[in-house]
Amino acid sequence: MERYEAESIKVLTGLEGVRVRPAMYIGSTDIYGFHHLLWEVLDNAVDEALAGYASEIKVSLNKDGSACVEDNGRGIPVDIHPEEGISALEIVMTRLHAGAKFDHGAYKVSGGLHGVGVSVVNALSEWLKAEVYRDGKIYFQSYKRGVPDGVVTTIGQTSKHGTKVCFKPDPEIFGSNLEFDLEIVSKRIKELAYLNPQVKFYLMDERIGYAEKFHYKGGIAELVKALNQKKEALHNKVITISGEKDNIVVEVALQYNSGYTETIYSYVNNIHTKEGGTHVVGFRAALTKAVNRYLDSEKLPKQFKIKVEGEDVREGLTAVISLKVPEPQFEGQTKMKLGNSEVKPLVESLVYEGLLKFFEENPGEAKKILQKVITSAKAREASRKAKELVRKKSEIEEFLTAGKLADCTERTPENRELFIVEGDSAGGSAKQARDRKFQAILPLRGKILNVEKANFEKMLASEEIKSLIASLGTGIGPDSFNADRCKYHKIILMTDADVDGAHIRTLLLTFFYRQMPEIIERGWLYIAQPPLYRVAEGKKETYIKNDEELDRYIFKRILGDLKVLVKKEGSPISEIKEPIKFFQNLSHLEKNLLNLTKKNYPPKVVLLLLKENIKALTDFESEEVVEKLSQSAKALNFKISRVKSSTYNPKYFEFYLYSQGDTYSFCKIGPELILEKDYREASRIFDTLRDYAGLDLEIKLKETQKVFSDFLLHLTEILTFLREEGRKGLYIQRYKGLGEMNSQQLWETTMDPQKRILKRVTIQDAEKADEMFSVLMGENVEPRKEFIYEHALEYRELDV
Repeated sequence: MERYEAESIKVLTGLEGVRVRPAMYIGSTDIYGFHHLLWEVLDNAVDEALAGYASEIKVSLNKDGSACVEDNGRGIPVDIHPEEGISALEIVMTRLHAGAKFDHGAYKVSGGLHGVGVSVVNALSEWLKAEVYRDGKIYFQSYKRGVPDGVVTTIGQTSKHGTKVCFKPDPEIFGSNLEFDLEIVSKRIKELAYLNPQVKFYLMDERIGYAEKFHYKGGIAELVKALNQKKEALHNKVITISGEKDNIVVEVALQYNSGYTETIYSYVNNIHTKEGGTHVVGFRAALTKAVNRYLDSEKLPKQFKIKVEGEDVREGLTAVISLKVPEPQFEGQTKMKLGNSEVKPLVESLVYEGLLKFFEENPGEAKKILQKVITSAKAREASRKAKELVRKKSEIEEFLTAGKLADCTERTPENRELFIVEGDSAGGSAKQARDRKFQAILPLRGKILNVEKANFEKMLASEEIKSLIASLGTGIGPDSFNADRCKYHKIILMTDADVDGAHIRTLLLTFFYRQMPEIIERGWLYIAQPPLYRVAEGKKETYIKNDEELDRYIFKRILGDLKVLVKKEGSPISEIKEPIKFFQNLSHLEKNLLNLTKKNYPPKVVLLLLKENIKALTDFESEEVVEKLSQSAKALNFKISRVKSSTYNPKYFEFYLYSQGDTYSFCKIGPELILEKDYREASRIFDTLRDYAGLDLEIKLKETQKVFSDFLLHLTEILTFLREEGRKGLYIQRYKGLGEMNSQQLWETTMDPQKRILKRVTIQDAEKADEMFSVLMGENVEPRKEFIYEHALEYRELDV
C-alpha cells in the first residue's frame, strides 16, 4: 500500500491550481472555455461602463491568435496596496478572489462577482500584457502563464484613461487548433450592445481586416424587434417599461407576434439568466394581472369579458427583461437563475403599472393584443379535455399496451434510454437490436405534427405526440410539465440519413425546443449517428461514419504502394514525407471549394485568390489590387465587368465574373468572400500547401504512374484517382436508411454504448435557434422563401 502522510498533500500556490484544473474556473477547455477567457476580460470593461465611467469598449482579434480588450474607464489602480506591498494591478492580475467587487465602493453593479476573472485569464494564457492609462501616464506589466515578468513600470505619457488587456490563450491548456471565432465574439458583443445602449462597442478582426461598430440607441426594444423580425408582429410599437427602486434598475421590452410560442430573454447585470428567476416570475405575474384588470374595465365590449390565465397572455409573446442589481443572488455557479426575493414584487409593480398605462394610451394596439389573448384562452379551454386524456393513467396504459412503446426493465431514469425511431420497420429492427435491460424503443408512424404552426389543442389531438408525451411521463404545458418526472435521461432521435429522416428529426427537435426546452437544457436529448458506409474487405467488415473517415481509410490502405513526388522544370525532385496528411489536406480543401462553389464562387477563382494570398477585407480597399485580380481571372477565360464600390461597404472594391464555358455563369468577387467561413478555412489549409503551388505532382502506385501539372488546379482528378485505386477489392455500401441494417449491425454501429457515436443537442445559441425554427417551420412564408433562395445551392445530401 502506498504511504499517505503529510508529505503526500500537495499545496498549489498562486494560480497553479487554475492551470491544473482549468475546467473548475472556465467550464471546459474546448471552444466555449477558450472564448470564456475573452468574456471575463470583456465583462470587466462592461462593469466599468455600468459604473458610469466607460463609454467605449474596443475588442480586437489579432493575427498571432491573441485578443485585446480596451475601455476608456478609470483604469485599474496601480498604486501600492497598503497590506500586500505590491501594485494593485499585479494583485488583480495574479491573485484569486482579489478585486473591487466584494463591496460596493467602486462598483455598485457587477456581473463578475467571484473576483477570479482576469487572474484566471492570466493563469491560462501563454502571455498577458496589461496597459493602464491613468494620471497622464501609461503603466505596463506583462506576465507569462500568470507569473509577472517584472514590476509595474511607466512606459510613456498619455491623455487617455482606461485599461487595455491583451492575452494569448495557452496552447498547453487549449491545444494549438483553437482560435477566436468571429461569429461567436460578434454575437456576444452585439448582445452586450443591446443591453448597454449608452456604450459604443467596436470589434476588429485583424486577421481579415474586419471592423464593425455596435451601438443600439434603442437598447432592448431594438433586440425585441430583431427577435421578431422573421415573425409576424401583432402591433408595431414595442412596449417598453423602465424604472428604478432601491438601487435596482428594471428595463422591460415586449411585443406580440402571431405565433404560439413564448420567447423570453432575461438578463441580470448583463448575464443571461437562462433559467429565469424571481425577475421573470414577477414579470409574468404582472402581465397576467394587467391584462385581466384591463379586460375587467367597462370600456370593453362583452365578448372581451373573460378570465385569462398566465399561459394565455404569454402565447406569441417576445420579451426581454434586463435588471441591474447591486447584490444579485444567483442559484448555482452557472448564474443561470436569479434568487433575490425582493426583486419579484418590484418587477411586478413596475411592469403592472407600465402595461396598464400603455393599454390606456394605445387602445388600438391593446385591442390586437387582447384579441390574441382571448383566442388563446378559448383554445386552452377546448384543449383542457385533450390534456386530461393525456394525463389519465388508463390512457397512458392504452398507449403502452398498443404495442408502440417497447419499454425496458431498468427503473432508474438516469440509466434508461429511449430511442425515438422513424417508422415500423426501423422500429422492429431496433426492438430486436436493443438491450432490453436499459433501452426502450418508440417507433413513430410518419411525420409528427409541426408544433410551430399548431396551437395547443391541435397538438394534443395528434396521436404521435400524445404517445411521445405519455412515454416520457413529463406531462405537457406550462402548468403540467415537470422535467423531474422524465422517465429517461437519454432520449435519442434515430432517423434515416435521407431527406425524410432529416425532416422528421427537425419536427421532433421543434417539438422538444418549443414544448420541452428543459429536456435539452439538462443535456438529455441526443441524435444518433449511424454510420454512412459499410466497407467489406474479404471477411472483414468496417463501419465508417462519414466521407472524411472513408478517405482516411482508403488513403491508409494504399499507403504501402504509394510514392508521391513534387517537381518543377530545372528543380530537383522532392518526395512528400507524410502522404496521408498531404492528401487529407487536399481532401479538406476540396470540401471547402465545393461548399464555396454552391455559393457561386468558382474553384478556379477561389484558388487564384488563395494563391495571391488574399486573406483580409483590406485587400479589397485597393482598386489596383482588385484590378490585378480581375485581370488574372481573365487569364482563366472569365469575362470581367467593371470594378466598382462594394455593396458590403463603399470603401471596398469588387468585380463581377461571367463564364459561358462552365456550369456557373455569374459570380461576384469582393469582401463578402473573405467573411465566408469556408474561404477562411481554405486559406488556412492552402498555407500548408503554398510551397507546392504551381508545381507538378507525380504519383506512383504499384504499376501505375500519373503526373498532374500545376496540381492544385486538379484536386478533384487527383483525389478521384486515389479513391478509385483505394476502392479496388472493396465492397462499399452506403446506408440511406436504418432499415437497410439487420438488428446485429444496428446494435454494433448505432446502439451499443461501447461503440456508438451520439451527438448531444444543446441550446448554445437560443436566439439563432429560435429564429431558424420560426423561419423554417412557422406560418410566415416570405422569410422561408428568402432562406430557400439564399441557401438552395448549399444543400448536398439530396436523396432523389
